[in-house]
Amino acid sequence: MEFETIQKAVLMASALLLVAAPAKEIPTIMPFSFPQNMTVGGYAKVFCAVQIETKQLSFKWMKNGEDLTDARERVYITNNIDYSALELSNAQIEDNGNYTCQVESPGGISQFTVALNLKGAPVWIKKTTDKIVGKNSDVYLDCLTRGSPQPSVKWFIKRGNSFIKFSSSITNPRTKWKIFENGTLRIRNSQKQDEGEYSCVVSNGIGRDLRQTAVIRISVPARFEEKFGVVTAQKGESARLQCDAQGDQPLSVTWSNSSNTLSKTSGSGYEIFETLTPKGINSELIIRETLPQDGAIYSCLAENEHGRDERKVKLLIQEVPSPPPGVSVREVWTRSSSITWLVPYSGNSPISNYIVQYWRDHKGTRRLNEKTVPSSQTFAMIKNLRPGTSYIVTITAENSVGKSLPSDPAMLTTGEEEPDAPPMDISVHAKGTNTITVTWKAPPRENWNGQLEGYYVGYRVIDLSETYSYETEQFSPSLEHDHFLTNLMKGTKYGIIVKAFNAAGTGPPTQEILVSTLDGDLPASPKLYVQSTTRSTVTLKWNVDSPSHASVTGYTVQYRRESGRWHQATAVPSENDYYTVTGLQDETAYEFYVTAANKYGAGDPSEIITVITGDIDSGFASSLSGQRGHGYMDLAIIVPVAAAVAAVGVVVAVSCVWQRKIRLRHRLERAMSERTYTPYAGIPVGQVTVGQRFPDMDKTWPPGHSDNNPPLSNPDPYSAVPPRVQNGDLRKASSTQEMRTYFAQDARIQGLSGSKQDVRQIRNSQYSNSLK
Repeated sequence: MEFETIQKAVLMASALLLVAAPAKEIPTIMPFSFPQNMTVGGYAKVFCAVQIETKQLSFKWMKNGEDLTDARERVYITNNIDYSALELSNAQIEDNGNYTCQVESPGGISQFTVALNLKGAPVWIKKTTDKIVGKNSDVYLDCLTRGSPQPSVKWFIKRGNSFIKFSSSITNPRTKWKIFENGTLRIRNSQKQDEGEYSCVVSNGIGRDLRQTAVIRISVPARFEEKFGVVTAQKGESARLQCDAQGDQPLSVTWSNSSNTLSKTSGSGYEIFETLTPKGINSELIIRETLPQDGAIYSCLAENEHGRDERKVKLLIQEVPSPPPGVSVREVWTRSSSITWLVPYSGNSPISNYIVQYWRDHKGTRRLNEKTVPSSQTFAMIKNLRPGTSYIVTITAENSVGKSLPSDPAMLTTGEEEPDAPPMDISVHAKGTNTITVTWKAPPRENWNGQLEGYYVGYRVIDLSETYSYETEQFSPSLEHDHFLTNLMKGTKYGIIVKAFNAAGTGPPTQEILVSTLDGDLPASPKLYVQSTTRSTVTLKWNVDSPSHASVTGYTVQYRRESGRWHQATAVPSENDYYTVTGLQDETAYEFYVTAANKYGAGDPSEIITVITGDIDSGFASSLSGQRGHGYMDLAIIVPVAAAVAAVGVVVAVSCVWQRKIRLRHRLERAMSERTYTPYAGIPVGQVTVGQRFPDMDKTWPPGHSDNNPPLSNPDPYSAVPPRVQNGDLRKASSTQEMRTYFAQDARIQGLSGSKQDVRQIRNSQYSNSLK
């Protein structure tokens, strides 16, 4: 009734306005509105009329700018000539909006808009439900509602017996908990602790609040945080392989090696232990004593009702490296060499360094040298080697476990250099008016710088020549070397030096030693005989058959027991030609020799004879056979025999007496050096020429005189250096030297055997020689 009254009033007012309005004016729509505090489900009807009087009106309704037609549910439009009505029944929240009435007339178009704001309690659009989600996934819980005004949404989680409200963070998308504007709750990267009961509460101040509860369960499928691992163990030690599986129980773990499944109960050499953890299960495979074949890739498979996952563990058995292969000598110099090799098997542990070991290739004690090389290089430079020396080289690799066996040895020989030290213990002695003997020892072996080929013996006349003439002495392995300088000038002072040489050149000379040849001849070698023997004495007799016999000033008798040391019996005056040695032992072999001396020195010794003490009648028989006899040899027999032998010997020995003299003297030189020299009676000590002897001198000792060194590449010309004066003024240069000794090279007089059989053999030989 009220609505009809309002409608009539509006029509009357519109009529009055139409009468007063001029034709063709823009229509003015009379205001209208929806009822205040209209709620959901209510009814409303509004009229759209203009203030002009015309029948040419066109009405149009729009909601939020879109055309409305009465075809829509709950919306009815009624158009008349002069007005239009909009009827809305059972209004819902979605009917809220801006409604516009548009009127078109010949004068123009007018519009009028009103808003519809329904008041309504919240209603559900989409409710949340129980969910089971996987771990580490994002969980969305819906709480979608509508209402007017717009409802607010609050989320709670149950902890114990009470619910705890979430603090929302709408603007930060990285927050674990987020409530969107539409009320949806998101839980990012869900974990096991996110399980529980969640509740959303919706309200807008109208009607009753809405509440919905859902339970979330976080399912954890079997999985491994790390999919691959590496375990190292030294050979022979235990190895522990672990698989820490996560997931919901029941959870099982199975180990396998290649295609073989490892049983927990029937393991041979291994054990499997499992321990429950808050997140799952920890399974351990323990190999008690690892072997190289245990090195492999092991798999552990974890399974539960939600899924399965696999982890692989590589077991590396560490051991010492293999010996480096391919060791070779790249280059060799005189004092250094470069060595190369290949990278060996590391033993599953990085090689930390290489050790180069090298030593000299010779018998006896070896001095091991080492050089450490980083693992980044497979070559090394060996320095401080000796020239002309053979070395053996091996390479050893080292890692955290230890050192490898040495590689196959490589051999190298350094290039030669000239010797860097002079010969040692040089000694010179005048052996007569024209002869000087020079003895020396080789330089120290480490100073050879290669293999010695020989020596240059240099000599010069003091105050007459500063240039040395050289003779060559070939190298021999004997401990001591000697050389005779012959055809020298009588009573002349000479300077003597010795150099060693090898294929690379000549070494430094010894210090110059001065010695003078004699002014006169030495006595000849006496002829020695055994006159008689007893149990404790031996009587010796001798004669000197030479022109210098008259100048003899005394004799010296030397003897020794078997291979013992030589002893000087006494100095015998020159007028005596016999001597009895006393204090001897019965039936014992003794050796004797006699030396004559004059004012120039001691001459060559006699032949050595061997005598066995005892009661022997004939000294001749004893000296010949070594058998015991009776009596002694009468002078009536000795003198004719000696004269006959001398007559024959003079004829035979004239051509070689000089060489034999040198040879005989050289034979006993070492033997005589073992005793203390006692001057003969009647011989002034100052007249005895004993020569000079110097120890080994340093190679840097300045030479006394300059000499013409030969080229290093050809040492032979030293043997052909011409003397400064020829034709007798100086001796002629000759490379042919008398180097032979009376005994074999390794046997000396002191070394004679003391057996009676050996004594007889030596005595017979010596006696035969004495007759020559």
